[in-house]
Amino acid sequence: MLLTCGIDVQDDRFEREFVGWGRDEGCWSLDYQVIYGDPSAPAIWNEREDCLKQTYAHPKGVDLPIRATSIDSGGHYTSAVYGFVKSREARRIFAIKGVGGEGRALVSRPAKNNVGKVRLFPVGVDTAKELLYGRLKIIDPGPGYCHFPEGRDDEYFRQLTGEKIVTKYSQGRARRAWVKTRARNEALDVRVYAIAAFTLLNLNINRVAQRFKNKQAVKPVEPIDEPIMRRPAPRKSSGGFVNSWRGY
Repeated sequence: MLLTCGIDVQDDRFEREFVGWGRDEGCWSLDYQVIYGDPSAPAIWNEREDCLKQTYAHPKGVDLPIRATSIDSGGHYTSAVYGFVKSREARRIFAIKGVGGEGRALVSRPAKNNVGKVRLFPVGVDTAKELLYGRLKIIDPGPGYCHFPEGRDDEYFRQLTGEKIVTKYSQGRARRAWVKTRARNEALDVRVYAIAAFTLLNLNINRVAQRFKNKQAVKPVEPIDEPIMRRPAPRKSSGGFVNSWRGY
């Protein structure tokens, strides 16, 4: 019924995922891309602008926009992230910063005491990872179930599950911490950011689902079994996603 996006900024690339959300917070990984380029160059940020204006055609005849986007600002291009989101916060494109530790809120109240004077939302990454890993264990489609395209590359799933919880001791006290089990785990980080974007919407997804169910579509999309990506004007090209899904 709605879409969110998570974006990770690396030194030589962007990684981003579009996630669809349904009743009882079931979710669908609609698209994952790695876009290589220099994050300090304005051109690649212009491409991010076009990307976030895309809509997706739903079989009920409704074009779904990206409702919220979270962009990690904790890397080497913090100022570039601030500059991008500053004029786009009204479109729910937000800068976030991951904060580790048990018991933190998934998303906390934002602060503006930064050089960009933008709303910077702290994200409890440990909380988000625990939520995600719990849902990845769900094997029957339904509440909280995670759907993925059948053709998704195996490397994506290795990255998505590239951390584990270990118990560490400090001055005789035990605490749990997330540690990497492999070098690359960007897919996990990007999904955490997409979850944060969904949380920032602060809505009851089941109410959205009911309104969506009652909506009278003007004309069904043909064929009705395949979501279609629609790019913003003036671009007219479109591409289809696979219509077979797997749970993981």
